[in-house]
Amino acid sequence: MIDYDSLVKKPKIDFKIILVFIVALILVAYTVNLMFGNRSFSKMLDLSSQLKVLDKQVKLLKNKNQILQKEYFELKELEGN
Repeated sequence: MIDYDSLVKKPKIDFKIILVFIVALILVAYTVNLMFGNRSFSKMLDLSSQLKVLDKQVKLLKNKNQILQKEYFELKELEGN
């Protein structure tokens, strides 16, 4: 009698290949998250440029405040006489 099971090659699942594939998918997902996620490099660059703009605005407002305080105290001094 012929053993048909021995004639037909059954595909064997190699668990090492599956494990490597899963690890590769995880690494790809992690890399994509680093590049485009909430804590990504591009987000860090955007926040850095936004920080520079806000620092400039703070300096301008401090200077404006200093000028207005000077005017206020001058007016207060005139009012006191």
